[in-house]
Amino acid sequence: MNKKNRVFMEIGKVAVNFGSLTFASLVLGSIIKGDYDRLALLLVGGFFAALFITGGIIMLTIGGEEWK
Repeated sequence: MNKKNRVFMEIGKVAVNFGSLTFASLVLGSIIKGDYDRLALLLVGGFFAALFITGGIIMLTIGGEEWK
């Protein structure tokens, strides 16, 4: 595996993990903290989580080893 593929794979892993953490923290924040509009917080959090997870999966796919 060359360096470029490895970089894409590692950044992809980090992006997927960051997306999961973002979604979980915003869901818990909306449940526990009642100061903000819960629906808006969930929508924004879901959007960013989906963005990070989708970008991470794309990078993992680009960085994956080629099929032989």
